[in-house]
Amino acid sequence: MRTHLIVVVIASSLAANAASADVSVTLTTTPNGGQYAPRNVVAVWIEDQAGAFVKTIGRHAGTRKQHLVAWTLKAGTNDVDAVSGATRQDNVAPLTMTWNLRDKAGTLVPDGTYTLRMELADQNSNTAGQNHQGTFTFVKGAAPQLQTALANGGFTNVSIDFQPVVDTCNNGAVDVGETCDPSLAGSCPASCAPSADACMPNNLVGAAAACSAECAIQPITACTNDDGCCADGCEATDNDCGGGGGSGDIEGGCSTGGGGGLLGLAALGLVFVVRRRPRHV
Repeated sequence: MRTHLIVVVIASSLAANAASADVSVTLTTTPNGGQYAPRNVVAVWIEDQAGAFVKTIGRHAGTRKQHLVAWTLKAGTNDVDAVSGATRQDNVAPLTMTWNLRDKAGTLVPDGTYTLRMELADQNSNTAGQNHQGTFTFVKGAAPQLQTALANGGFTNVSIDFQPVVDTCNNGAVDVGETCDPSLAGSCPASCAPSADACMPNNLVGAAAACSAECAIQPITACTNDDGCCADGCEATDNDCGGGGGSGDIEGGCSTGGGGGLLGLAALGLVFVVRRRPRHV
């Protein structure tokens, strides 16, 4: 078995998130009487003053996310940017999420009024009107803003805490919580040097526009043919694992039998002894 010692440095990422979590949202959901209640799926997203989609800041939905009809119409069917969690089993625990005031491209949004939209489905909904839908607004500006005890559209105990921060990205320095600054030549990587280990590719993550671009080792764990990597546990199915389909060891060598070779040699020796035995007349 191939083993890897993986050291993951997450301090800078956590610092970046903490420094840029400018809006904190907490909410409590209520059941909508659907066939799956109290189980439910929820999405929370941001729209600008014109109603244009900005970013999904939270989603709790497994295989039934298509029943979040209003969210799907805004975000599209493949919103890979969405922060996702499992389908919720009830409405007891409040949900808390944050937004760093950046859109899907990682660009800081301008000051103005923004709409926080929420949707809950506990049935196989085909229209948005079948779901709970909450709508709340806040103003991004120079002054902090705290709203509490809000309720709308089946969402209660909603609080919105906006705290303005000074944006340091693109200011000519790599500040705390940043990995690079695009105004510094060569600071933000556009590509990454290839890794010597096919199972530990060196990939570009983050975005230069958000001062978060960096190269990071992202171990391969999936069993995929012809990618040059034989990940742990893939020996029986991945053709990169020596002869393919587990016919060889993980480094491409040949498996040895359980002593059959020794028995064969012993048999040959026996034949040799028999042939060398003198005959008696």
